[in-house]
Amino acid sequence: MFTGRAKIAVKVLKPFGDWKTGDVILLEDWKAKELWESGVVEVVDEADKIIGEIDRAIQEEKDNEPIMPLPAGLYERAEFYTYYLENYVRMNAGEGVEAINVKLTKLANLKKKLEHLKMIRFRKILEAVRLRPNSLEILSRLSPEEKRVYLQISKIRNEWLGED
Repeated sequence: MFTGRAKIAVKVLKPFGDWKTGDVILLEDWKAKELWESGVVEVVDEADKIIGEIDRAIQEEKDNEPIMPLPAGLYERAEFYTYYLENYVRMNAGEGVEAINVKLTKLANLKKKLEHLKMIRFRKILEAVRLRPNSLEILSRLSPEEKRVYLQISKIRNEWLGED
């Protein structure tokens, strides 16, 4: 699930190794998950920041015809904060209604915008495969997840059209 490609800000709650209580550090997503679930750290909620990055990426895609590069690790960070918000709500169900509603609103917004970005980019990937299969230039603009989709669809296209 988590790849280690995304860096997540966390606040140390309990001394751990060289970390002192109150330190804010960046960890790989899988480490942040494990330590948060263990109660060693608290995740710094940057969901609004990720939503803003997704909004900018959506606008960039709308303003430009070719597929544009995404900020590094955007999908991974969005995936982490989706996980964090879902689990925060589940684990803190007894907390104040207002705090839970804020997290639920962020979660719904994050999921909706991420799906919208993926749909825009998927349409552009399909068009790129139609016109330019296996292009290194196109590949350089894609996230690792998108590269896999682009290459697999390019292979199917080339087999179908006999253009190996």
